[in-house]
Amino acid sequence: MALPMPAPRPSQSAEAARAAAAQAEFNEKKWVWVPDDKDGYLAGWVAKEEDDMGQVVMAAGGEIRKLPLYALSKMNPPKFDRVDDIADLTFLNEASVVHNLRLRYGSGSIYTYSGLFLVAINPYQPLPLYSDAIVHQYRGKRRDENPPHIFAIAERAWVNMGEERENQSILITGESGAGKTESTKKVIQYLAAIATDAHAPITPSHSQSPSLAGTAAFNAVVPTVGLPRSSSFRKHAKGTSVSGSGSGFSLTAKGRLGLLERQILQANPILEAFGNAQTQRNNNSSRFGKFIRISFSPDGSIAGANIDWYLLEKSRVVVRSEAERSFHVFYQLMEGGGSLKETLLLDGGVEDYEYLNKSRREVDGIDDREEWNLLKNALDTVGFTPAEQIDLFRVVAAILHIGNIVITSTRSDDAVMPDPSQAERVCHLLGIPLTEFTKAVLRPRVLAGREWVTQARTRQQALDELSALCKTLYEKSFGMLVDRINRALDRPSSKSTFIGVLDIAGFEIFDINGYEQLLINYTNEKLQQFFNHHMFVLEQEEYAREGIEWDYVNFGLDLQPTIDLIETSGATIGVLSLLDEECIMPKATDLTFTNKLHSIWASEPQNGEEPHPGTFKYEPARFEQGFIVHHYAGRVEYRTDGWLEKNKDPLNDNLTRVLAASSERYIASLFAEYSDAPVPTGTGGNALYAMTIGKKRGMKKGAFRTVAQRHKEQLASLMAQLQATQPHFVRCIVPNTLKKPGRVDVPLVLDQLRCNGVLEGIRIARLGYPNRLPFVEFRQRYEVLTPGIIPPGYMDGRKACLRMVDALELDKSIYRIGTSKIFFKAGVLAELEERRDALLFDLFSRLQAVARMWTARRQMKKILNRAVAIRTIQRNARIYGELRDWPWWNLYTKVRPLLAATRNDEELRKKEAELLLAKERAERDQKEREALESLKMRLEAEKRKVEEDLEAERALGMDKDSLLERSKKHELELEEEVAALQADLDTLDSQLDRALKLQRESEEKHKTLQQAFDQAAEHLVRLESEQQEWRAREMELGKQLDEALEDLDILAAEKEMLEKQAEELKNVVAQRDEDVARAKERMESTMSDLDTKLVTEQRNK
Repeated sequence: MALPMPAPRPSQSAEAARAAAAQAEFNEKKWVWVPDDKDGYLAGWVAKEEDDMGQVVMAAGGEIRKLPLYALSKMNPPKFDRVDDIADLTFLNEASVVHNLRLRYGSGSIYTYSGLFLVAINPYQPLPLYSDAIVHQYRGKRRDENPPHIFAIAERAWVNMGEERENQSILITGESGAGKTESTKKVIQYLAAIATDAHAPITPSHSQSPSLAGTAAFNAVVPTVGLPRSSSFRKHAKGTSVSGSGSGFSLTAKGRLGLLERQILQANPILEAFGNAQTQRNNNSSRFGKFIRISFSPDGSIAGANIDWYLLEKSRVVVRSEAERSFHVFYQLMEGGGSLKETLLLDGGVEDYEYLNKSRREVDGIDDREEWNLLKNALDTVGFTPAEQIDLFRVVAAILHIGNIVITSTRSDDAVMPDPSQAERVCHLLGIPLTEFTKAVLRPRVLAGREWVTQARTRQQALDELSALCKTLYEKSFGMLVDRINRALDRPSSKSTFIGVLDIAGFEIFDINGYEQLLINYTNEKLQQFFNHHMFVLEQEEYAREGIEWDYVNFGLDLQPTIDLIETSGATIGVLSLLDEECIMPKATDLTFTNKLHSIWASEPQNGEEPHPGTFKYEPARFEQGFIVHHYAGRVEYRTDGWLEKNKDPLNDNLTRVLAASSERYIASLFAEYSDAPVPTGTGGNALYAMTIGKKRGMKKGAFRTVAQRHKEQLASLMAQLQATQPHFVRCIVPNTLKKPGRVDVPLVLDQLRCNGVLEGIRIARLGYPNRLPFVEFRQRYEVLTPGIIPPGYMDGRKACLRMVDALELDKSIYRIGTSKIFFKAGVLAELEERRDALLFDLFSRLQAVARMWTARRQMKKILNRAVAIRTIQRNARIYGELRDWPWWNLYTKVRPLLAATRNDEELRKKEAELLLAKERAERDQKEREALESLKMRLEAEKRKVEEDLEAERALGMDKDSLLERSKKHELELEEEVAALQADLDTLDSQLDRALKLQRESEEKHKTLQQAFDQAAEHLVRLESEQQEWRAREMELGKQLDEALEDLDILAAEKEMLEKQAEELKNVVAQRDEDVARAKERMESTMSDLDTKLVTEQRNK
């Protein structure tokens, strides 16, 4: 039962002796944990205490350190080493938690319970933990019957879904490289395994409740063999699986799974190829979050699946660290594409493409060619047609070609494309005209007021445009890929419940934190709030409902102020809402955004105003352009460089219109939402303006929707789904940054435990009453421990529980009795289970002893009776031998049968008559029984139908009553809104009249200013021409001066006169230059004023 396979263990006596010795050594000294900068915590014992200081002798080396007592942490006795649940520790501190995790990790136990959490530490090596024997081991068992495992979490979710008919969710979080993706795959593997044979009966174990054992839908048997592990895990973690024991484990998993189950499992390699990449911490890191919902039909079989995705790191396709790679699919296509590469015009290697050759190209242990084959097989299994597969890789190839487009600049800094060959390949793949593409990139047409004008782009602007195009193409193609997988996994069958698995990045604190980190940490803030609400608030609400004496405890984990600081959009605007607002301002920059944040959240409140709670979570950055947020996991400083561009994710309308009109249906479908955007035409004036205004709403729907808006919508949908489920929590941990098995970096693990909320979760669980049972169940299960306490007959459940806990001699501080349930502290039920198991073991041992005694005595009686019978037979044989030759005996043996013959015939006739009567009576009784049973079935069917009709009528009546009340309430609200809207309409009419009047006046002023501007421009041109004439004259005079110097001896007198003339001419030229400069400055100021007035007039319109 141990995980992993244990080594040969010494005898129980040797273990007991070793445990006794360790306990004796522990009792001799006051052992403590000493904080250490390098190792986190070291063991030692207190040799001497003086006031608030203590002398500690270190266990390793005997070094003596003097430390304050508050810095020391108490050590748990040796019997608590390697406990399955951290919450069971007597002293719950950071050092004890990490020590327990380190001991278990060193012994191969990568899973540990932590209250409601399961903590999973990445082993960085293959372990035989996921074979079919292990699946069978966890099937239908309680949590405490097996060691901690991800399968136990999946089993608990499956059982709860079957018993309570409630949707379940499993939240898997952690840093990159912690094993979130593998844990997600193992959960899906287990669910697919136990749902494959959902109709086959199994023998319920003692741990199953009667409702579960009696429900045919969820009495699933384990498949005969385990599921195939994913491609990435096969290569990185090839290990020997534990062979299954017992019968029924002979078929292959592939043979046991249906098409839908195989499609669900094969969706993972597809998502990994397009959404995973190699990073510095992880060779197969998910660069997006996903929520996988596996739906189940009423009979317990899988009825379909759906995948939602979040926060794809699309910037990775164009830029990344030199030590990292882009998404796997790029390298898989280049290595294994074969003839497909020719179709996609990919005639080079990885080193020939700009988006791939500036970073890492190969990863140890990953064969991109093999991965390509697995990807193709997965696409075929899920149901992608060859045309659909080419469309997916078309986008990948187009991005590589876009990266090779060369953009240069002219002397005026205008962007030009000297070699259009790469652009031709891009246009061929995307199905768009080359001229339209180059115009959209180099000289796009933009709407300025009422007219379309051509805007020349600089080289950097054009490159940024191409990068934005690549990111948008990849993101939209990825979204279309997930939608296609969802369509393949959907089935037109009844779906009653689902189990959702959330795989998303955990809290991140880097040296430089940007916009992506804010979104990820904001998501984790919401998830942590959800956990706190589930674990603590709901707990205390149930305490209140049950009437338990409980003082409300504030653990300081109210995360709403931090969430409001990030997302609120009320009077005090949050970070994301302010960022969205700045994105539509004409002259907004990252600096103006940061300054506005400081003015809103870091300024002192006005007199008499209460400060927003979020102000205590905000702090301006001291040295960089940014701000600091105090999250639940720590203090994070964010840099705001480039936030506006990242939030807008800009892509000009020219490109989107060209792509929406693509001849390739797949490309056009990616940009279908942009097809309603206004198109620049040759017609001008009011007609074009009217068309633009008429379609502006459609353009805003598709073209300007910020990243923050999309993420908030997705997160709100996710939280709504999670709140409608019963959650289970898995926290994945990175043990070290070297990817080495068996090594634990204590400071790193502690930081992750804080960020994941594990330590706070343990503390909350210890202070509350996490275990509870209804009175009836508690009495049924533990009444055996209190014989004779409850008298026969009826007794109220609460009184019965009071008598039982008194008889059990439980401390009143470890339990509370409510109105319908009894609540226990953590670990109490485990102790009661041990007592119950010990008692039952004793009872059954006695019963077996009595049974063995009875069978032994029965066997002995048989032996004695056989001996007596043998002696009797021998005696009769001897007598028969003596009588065999006696004449009178022979006469007796011949006459005796004749005396009884007549009497036997009469008895035989009587028995035959009685038999006939009994047969007739049995047949009559059988017919009556069948008639009664059929009548009973009809009556029961009619009863069920009447009950169902009655229940439906009741529900319909309640629905109609509630609908009537809502309708009346809605009618009143609508009447109030109509009155308010009528008043607003009157106000708007008057405002519209004034606005039209102001518009006419503004147009007249604009015409006047335009005329003045034209005159100023003509004057400027005239001055520039005069300036050129003076420069030409100056050059001519210079030549004449050279000639005069050559004839210096002859023309001395003329020289002095000419020098005077030259000086005078230079003065005149300088004066003219000054006049020209002053005129130019006046014109620039005039043009700036005109631009400002023009912008003001446009806003007023």
